[in-house]
Amino acid sequence: MSNNEEIYSQYPRRIRDFQELSTIKPNEWTEIELRFNHRQMSDLSPWLNEQGNHIHSQILQEIERRGV
Repeated sequence: MSNNEEIYSQYPRRIRDFQELSTIKPNEWTEIELRFNHRQMSDLSPWLNEQGNHIHSQILQEIERRGV
């Protein structure tokens, strides 16, 4: 099983969507939500606006804080 397959196999049945997550701080997100949204935002980074870049930065800071 590859690393990505292992990560995705850990997903709960219901992952909160980004709209729902945007109402809470990244320190309240699950590890899986952090990883998933970091991956998505990394892929979209050339098209993110200032707010998107700020949110992605917060996600990265939280990932580093947790040592994920």
